[in-house]
Amino acid sequence: MSTGTASHWADVLTLRPEVTASDGSVGELQMSLHKAVYQTVDVPYRKVDYYGDITQPTPNLVGFFSRVARRLGTDAETTALFHLDQGMGGGKSHALVGLYHMANSPQQFFATELGRKVRSEAGQGGRDVDLTGAQAVVLTADYFSPGRPSETFGPATSLFERFLWSLTGGDMDRYQRYVEGGPNKGTLQQALSDAGRPVLILLDELMDYVLQLADATNVDRMPNEKAFLNALMDACDDVPRVVCVVVMIRSELDERGYPPLADDFRSYVSDRLVRNGPDGRVAVTESHDFASIIQRRLFEPAEVGAAASHVAKQYDMASETGWRDKVLDKLGPNRALTGFAERVEASYPFHPELMRLVREEWSQVQNFQRVRSTVAIFARTALHWVTEHQAGRWAPALIGVGDIPLTTALEQLLSSGLFMGNDRAIQGYRSVATTDITSTDGSAGRAVAIDQRLRADGVTARQEQAGVRMATALFCYSMVSRPRGGRGATKAEMLAAVLEPAPAPGSPYTDAEEIFNALTGEDGLGALEITQPANAPGRYYLSIRQTLRMYFTASLALVDPPSCEKLVWEQTQRLARRGIFDEIRFIDAPAVTGVIDLTRSFDGVDSAVTRLVVLDSRRWTLLNGKDTLSRAEITALLGLGPDALRVDNAASCIVACVNTQRRDVARKRAREVLAWRSVLKQINPEDVDEFREATTKVTEAEDKLKRDIEKAFQHYAYLVRASDGLHVEFKRFDDDSKSSLRGDQVWAALVEAGRATTTAGLSADYLAALLDTFERTLTPREVVQSFYKNPLFPLVTATDEIRQAIFALLRNGWELADSDGDKLAIASPEHISIGSISQNLRRAVKAAETVSAAGGASKSTTTISIPKQPGEPGSGGDPSGLFGVDDQEYRATTGQAGEASTGDAAPSSSELTSFKRYIIDLANRSITAPDAREQVWQLLKELSKVLDAPSTNHQLISLSVTLVTPEGAQGAIEQKAQQAGARVRVEDDDF
Repeated sequence: MSTGTASHWADVLTLRPEVTASDGSVGELQMSLHKAVYQTVDVPYRKVDYYGDITQPTPNLVGFFSRVARRLGTDAETTALFHLDQGMGGGKSHALVGLYHMANSPQQFFATELGRKVRSEAGQGGRDVDLTGAQAVVLTADYFSPGRPSETFGPATSLFERFLWSLTGGDMDRYQRYVEGGPNKGTLQQALSDAGRPVLILLDELMDYVLQLADATNVDRMPNEKAFLNALMDACDDVPRVVCVVVMIRSELDERGYPPLADDFRSYVSDRLVRNGPDGRVAVTESHDFASIIQRRLFEPAEVGAAASHVAKQYDMASETGWRDKVLDKLGPNRALTGFAERVEASYPFHPELMRLVREEWSQVQNFQRVRSTVAIFARTALHWVTEHQAGRWAPALIGVGDIPLTTALEQLLSSGLFMGNDRAIQGYRSVATTDITSTDGSAGRAVAIDQRLRADGVTARQEQAGVRMATALFCYSMVSRPRGGRGATKAEMLAAVLEPAPAPGSPYTDAEEIFNALTGEDGLGALEITQPANAPGRYYLSIRQTLRMYFTASLALVDPPSCEKLVWEQTQRLARRGIFDEIRFIDAPAVTGVIDLTRSFDGVDSAVTRLVVLDSRRWTLLNGKDTLSRAEITALLGLGPDALRVDNAASCIVACVNTQRRDVARKRAREVLAWRSVLKQINPEDVDEFREATTKVTEAEDKLKRDIEKAFQHYAYLVRASDGLHVEFKRFDDDSKSSLRGDQVWAALVEAGRATTTAGLSADYLAALLDTFERTLTPREVVQSFYKNPLFPLVTATDEIRQAIFALLRNGWELADSDGDKLAIASPEHISIGSISQNLRRAVKAAETVSAAGGASKSTTTISIPKQPGEPGSGGDPSGLFGVDDQEYRATTGQAGEASTGDAAPSSSELTSFKRYIIDLANRSITAPDAREQVWQLLKELSKVLDAPSTNHQLISLSVTLVTPEGAQGAIEQKAQQAGARVRVEDDDF
């Protein structure tokens, strides 16, 4: 959409037809004197009225024309020789066409605006300027060759002869008479005097002709040509009402350069021009004329004062919202708001800053084709924005530095002469423009991508493609050296490029700041270089030198996401520290996505040690709003949920997991690491400084990656028992200095939560309270296992902590009894058989309560209390199992361990239980017959019933089964056997 103001410049001004008809190329932008005079091509400027319409009467041009008119139209003794030596695009050809019209059609010429001003200035002092009957002798030296005739000049083959042919109007007799006189001053004076009228001699592009003379095939003609020009300049100075204008570019301004002979010829002619016309060197345009010339060339005449004043007031109002102090006042003299309205009126519809850049900086480049290049660039620019505005899309209130559309005007910029014909520089900046800013179709480019990303976040600065505008401005500021040896733009200049006054209240400063940060940040413009001069603002510029940043940007584009994810996981494993945990386990993400085989993925996790289990960030993440799958699989790993794994030691398993949002930050950092590593491989180690810098960049990126990964692993999970049963507790570190990859920090958090103890932190009283929750006495082995199986028990730093706590209990009302129920004498912690299954830890009993071995019990029997069996009601609990089996034995009861239960459910603890060993040997029994198979099945079924009996106290089982069956018919016996702790061996058989 447009800016929405009634006085938008595209509504006030109308582009000239030649601009719109040529897609902004302005048709015959470079005027040709030969085409205008000899009309070999129908060019519009051959007509005087059109020429006057498009020509801005600048002071220099009017002054030059008036001097020529005064010499031709009066008898005043004024300068007769003029030398135009500006570089390409300086307006020389344009001026020559105008001089031709003035001499050839004086009446029509003086009727134009330019002509009226020329006549007025030439006639100062009461002179009557009369150019009636004036003759123009036009020698377009770039259209003929030495020693060869041309249709335009009849038989003439030299400058002298061509001059005479044109002066005599093709009168062969007069021509031959003068030719016979030779190229001397007398002959030329006579010929000019015989003309009897004002004569304007226009010698255009002399050096094109001289370059041909310098060729070995023509060099013998050079002396005669020098003699002619020397004589002509003397004759013109002596004969009244004769003017000679020579166009001969200075060698340092001609991008082609001159060979020695040509350069010597030029010096010879230049010296004589100075001798005969000391004040004849003329510059027909000045840099301050650019704005008025461009307005005249591109737009139809219109009154713009009111519109310019209106938009200047809009900018003034928009600048109140933070822009004045933070940006505009930092731009420097004559660039802030003071005098802004006057500058806008002079440059309208172009922003004063754009015209200042062209006038004061670009025009200082010798090869910059000033008017021609500027018009070519601005024509494309103006047409682009007029088209956008007319289509109802956004267009700037004033065309600024960032509004030159690189999609259509890039080649005009590159060919303007700013790069001094340096093809490598041109190619470099073309690549920077199309890669860093915008492609030719506007669909790609880093600035385009940044705009898309910011727009999705609501950052637009109330305009279209603010990032592209700011980046384009930086591009324009970067192409040439800035005043005082500066490079590129300051932050203030970049921000100012996107200040728009409409819609009110204008562009938010905060948006502009965010756009600037995006362009100059790590993911910003690839060719960006930043310098920090002493006592001056930092400068930003786009470099075409293959800098480290450019290497980095190119390498960054080649890094694929899987490589980043892999590096994050590899670095995670290097950073993780087990700390106080016995082990640290790393769980790789399966190759497949979606539903996975949890048993296979978490194989080996379950063990009777404290362990920190770190999950692969490629699959498992938390807190992204879509972490249901990760939570479910972590829950299953800890033995809960619908897909619970059969595990025994979940209580001692702590799971570390990454935060989703911070994982994305770490992946981004990994991408940078991989890019810098790629850059390092491309740098020649012999380039010591660059190699050292690249190495530093790699190190810095790797350090940042490590910090970001540690910050990303915020989460940890563990099993807890609450009043409503078992569940998984998901915790997070909110302190960035802590990470779930650091075992010591996780352990400290568990201590604080009551799920772990510090070194020597397990007290005897605490252990006693835990043991009192059981309905029977436990063996030392069972006590130890409880710290790894039962979430009521805390994690301990070492098994020896348990040994020490048990020993403390033995000194405080507890005792260890052997299989006969006799108290054991334990002298030190080391004497405790911590893995024993034949001893029991119990509260001390009186001597009368101890069962004597002489009471009839044999050595093969012992007295133990029977725990409540699965399915029986317990105090405050339910029969649900822990880790796939009932965990009622871990529930607290109202009684103490060792007390007898009431009823017939179990025998009293004072009863004796006699144990026997039942050994069944069934060797190589064929089960091919149905009856035999049924008999074996009945045996196994009975064994199952015995094992599942609720009131039994089975102790040990040894089971050896050999099944010969077709492959695939074995069912899940391997998996079930492994879960039961059995070793499985599969062998080939010859059945």
